[in-house]
Amino acid sequence: MKFASVWTGIVQVFNVATFSSLEDTEVTQIPLIPQEPEPGPVFRHLPITQDEDGNYWRGKVSLTQDWSSGQIYDARDYQVIPYHVDENNIVYSERAGPPNRGETPVIPTPKNPQDGSRINCRYPKMFGWRTCFNETKTCWLKNGTHTIDINTDYENIDLIPVGETKYYDFEVSEEPISPDGMTMEHGKLFNRRYPGPWIEACWGDTIEVNVRNKLRWNGTSVHWHGIRQFQSFQHDGVNGITECPIAPGQNFTYRFRATQYGSAWYHSHYSLQYGDGMLGPITIYGPSTAEYDDKEAFKPLLLTDWSHRSVFEDWPIMIKSATAPEMTNILINGIGEFGFGPKRDKLNLTLDSGNDHLLILINTAVDTTFVFSIDNHTMKVVEADFVPIVPYETDHIKIGIGQRYHVIVHGLDKPFAAERNGNYWMRVVPARKCSKFAFGPDEQMGIIRYNTSTQDPLSEPPLYDINCADEPYDKLRPYLNWTVGNPVNINATTNNTLLPSEKKYIFDVGMRPVGGPGKPPYMPNDKPYGRWEMHSAPHWANFSDPTVLALDRLPELEKEKYLNILDLDDEYEDKWVWMVITAPAKVPSDGERIFFPAAHPMHLHGHDFALLRQSSDNWYPDGDDDGDRIYYPPDKLNCANKNITCINPPRRDVVLLPAAGYIIVAFKADNPGTWAFHCHIAFHASSGLAMQIVENKHLIPGIVGKDKELLEEGCSTWDRWFSNDMNLWDWNHRDHFQDDSGV
Repeated sequence: MKFASVWTGIVQVFNVATFSSLEDTEVTQIPLIPQEPEPGPVFRHLPITQDEDGNYWRGKVSLTQDWSSGQIYDARDYQVIPYHVDENNIVYSERAGPPNRGETPVIPTPKNPQDGSRINCRYPKMFGWRTCFNETKTCWLKNGTHTIDINTDYENIDLIPVGETKYYDFEVSEEPISPDGMTMEHGKLFNRRYPGPWIEACWGDTIEVNVRNKLRWNGTSVHWHGIRQFQSFQHDGVNGITECPIAPGQNFTYRFRATQYGSAWYHSHYSLQYGDGMLGPITIYGPSTAEYDDKEAFKPLLLTDWSHRSVFEDWPIMIKSATAPEMTNILINGIGEFGFGPKRDKLNLTLDSGNDHLLILINTAVDTTFVFSIDNHTMKVVEADFVPIVPYETDHIKIGIGQRYHVIVHGLDKPFAAERNGNYWMRVVPARKCSKFAFGPDEQMGIIRYNTSTQDPLSEPPLYDINCADEPYDKLRPYLNWTVGNPVNINATTNNTLLPSEKKYIFDVGMRPVGGPGKPPYMPNDKPYGRWEMHSAPHWANFSDPTVLALDRLPELEKEKYLNILDLDDEYEDKWVWMVITAPAKVPSDGERIFFPAAHPMHLHGHDFALLRQSSDNWYPDGDDDGDRIYYPPDKLNCANKNITCINPPRRDVVLLPAAGYIIVAFKADNPGTWAFHCHIAFHASSGLAMQIVENKHLIPGIVGKDKELLEEGCSTWDRWFSNDMNLWDWNHRDHFQDDSGV
């Protein structure tokens, strides 16, 4: 990998390619809508076109492009929708289609005026429905006695609303950036912004993002973190698994359905790129488990660690020293302070006394777990990742890399009583043993204000624990209950050590010396270097041969240990798969691997997994300690074990594997695809701490459909670019190009 700094011009716009999706074929209306004698509506995808004057169109509808965010939108999406009064209630709606079909719902989304215009959620095919979101935040849409609300099973595709398509156009480029006043020369950005543009959509919408790569030395791919990608795994954005990298000068259009609601983020999944700035927030509007005021919902707060060096400069140091690089600062929404001299203004949020405000917290760090708090305020936590939870209150919240929380903050009734200026510090503190900084960063990252005062707060923080951990297990109770079934992949006679690698269920996180002269694929290869792994070997992605296009050779791929494939074939379909992930603290007897007592935020693509158990105890024997594995032999690794929570356990897409501990997770094999499972410490993933899950291979060709031709075309353009030595940062040594896992 290599970095470079080039100046790019104003973002250019390109026609959007057409992909197969839900909207390309006829789709019957969701069962919740009362049946009508006439045929239901037909949804078809209308591609965006551009005329000779540069104007955008979808069919006969004129579209507008926002040059700042790259969004291509229908101006009606931002119109102020008037109240429409019926005999029962005040509702938002608009008339659409034939007069006998009635009205369709429009929902103005909650947003604080500090963050710009509100987007409207429009459901032009859902005749007879109206919004109930204006009555209570727990409800979204209503049609007579039928509701789509906080109790709706969002994993049942037939029960979620059918919205519109939201379009975005992104250009990836390189240029210097200085988010904290110090210039980092090798920034990699979406639309020349850091963080990248805010993607806003509504529950049930389709999101389409055209990404054009204008980097000099790197390919790229974009992952939509936490998005389930049901029936669209080929748009998950992981090079080497779901696609080839987008070659410089080329573009790729991602399309997926917003089947969940809440907040997430998107980021490059090509090597370490997101650590240089390639990331941005996603909000999918939907219901909430607690009330807040319509005009008091703020733009997501992205919390990240930051380095004044490119991650590509740090990577060779890490691989040679086997120690993680030190970060230099903390940013919140791309704002920080460093050193002496003039400083940028800190992030400011103005609260209204007595009102309830929605804050969205997203950890987009490379190496750091954070503890977030606001002096003299409590937070009501209502959502973890994409999972609505039973609300609980706290004065601080621990956020691992990749995790997200929705919290409601009540504006103090007497804000000037506790602090004479009515200003309070917003703190972002690195968690102990889950962070590494060259020196103590500024933890006073933002200011909560209640008036126009510009003075710094005098408030003091509460006392709380900052040890590296997730939020308390018993607090994360999903609002919509799940009951997990017994594992299909484990029975009383299963012996994990005798299973082939593609069928194992226990995975140990550690380091292994690999590579050396004549031992591909790892680089550098002058000698073996220690790399992280969790399955057969440190992961290495073959950019030119992604798994999605090689499934007919799956038995052959499974023999390549560095691909780390777990094969869930048709026997697993719609059944529960359990996995035990351990972080041992001792060197095993075979001496092949080295184990460190380190914590890892583990992220599974394509699923929310149920967290059946999370423990800081040893799994393996340690001295006089027999290890917890004695409590979980194969015949006890099931729901009959009282130490395992199968009834409504916490669920999410990122969970912290405790240092020297273990987690037991489960997911239902109901989303066919090729899915990455990896540590979200970027340096660990690049070192090889990743694996891939091939789920229901027999169903994958039908999902990929005609996208296969476009994926193959993308691989052809990548191979052509890569075959030219002059495109490579070290053109004299082609094998130096990929010196990490690639993901």
